[in-house]
Amino acid sequence: MKALYNYAVIGGDMRQVYLAQEVSHFSGRSCCYALCAVPDSSCLNSSSLTSVTSLKEACSNSQNILCPIPLKRNGFLNQSALKEQICLEQLLSVLQEGQSFFAGNIPPDFRASAAQKGIEVIDFMEDKSLSLFNSIATAEGAICEAIARSPLNLHKSYCAVLGYGKCGNTLAHYLKRMFCHVYVASDTEEKRTQAEIVADKAGSLKEFKTLAGEFDFIFNTIPAFVLTEEVLKKMKSCVTIIDIASAPGGVDFQAAQRLGIDAALCPGLPGKYAPLSSARAIKRLIANLSSLKKSPCYHERSD
Repeated sequence: MKALYNYAVIGGDMRQVYLAQEVSHFSGRSCCYALCAVPDSSCLNSSSLTSVTSLKEACSNSQNILCPIPLKRNGFLNQSALKEQICLEQLLSVLQEGQSFFAGNIPPDFRASAAQKGIEVIDFMEDKSLSLFNSIATAEGAICEAIARSPLNLHKSYCAVLGYGKCGNTLAHYLKRMFCHVYVASDTEEKRTQAEIVADKAGSLKEFKTLAGEFDFIFNTIPAFVLTEEVLKKMKSCVTIIDIASAPGGVDFQAAQRLGIDAALCPGLPGKYAPLSSARAIKRLIANLSSLKKSPCYHERSD
């Protein structure tokens, strides 16, 4: 397709604001819509970045559509700039054949429908390097939240990390380097074995529940209901719980409030604590993919 803009940056948190600025210096003209803040005036005052007034205008005139991580929040497009919500079906309806669509955690049904329209779909979070970088920003943000909320030092404190995926792994490394006593809980034997290399101890979730009263900080990365009222009742009154799992998280927050326990669901930490670094990492991925497409060795997959 012949496009007026090379990139359209849509919705999201501060990562998208910085991404709009980054791509405006990257290649050709770009536009933005429904950003949570106004990009740097030097970009908007130049011809490289234009703020448009509708989703249709942004998508119908752009070759590459850059949507947020995650794409969907509370059932709608992840954005906070507009009073009205944008459903994903509305977004899909203005996409056109030949475009490339980028976002994070793209629902399978949206991906399938876009592919049927002849749209190339790239999920940021399926890129291993970007996913790992995201875990760094998430871990740093989780630690910031914990320090801000607790009356205790992290130094020499007793911390539990629930789950040992990318975020749990990175978080455990950070906490150990801050001289914390770290316990990792996972029901996967392989993950427990990996965690024991870094943590002071690793055990099952069942074991964690028997030890729950020992911890000063608990970081949950498991998107399942693991911190029930029964478990919360065993904890110290001064414990701080930081839940970085996908919504709705893994904590009974109503029970925590009744018990006077500080428990917080903290989504989108990279957008809050490291938006510029995160935007630059996303831009690097886009640039690498663009270079790959221009390579004579690159071929589109037919499946």
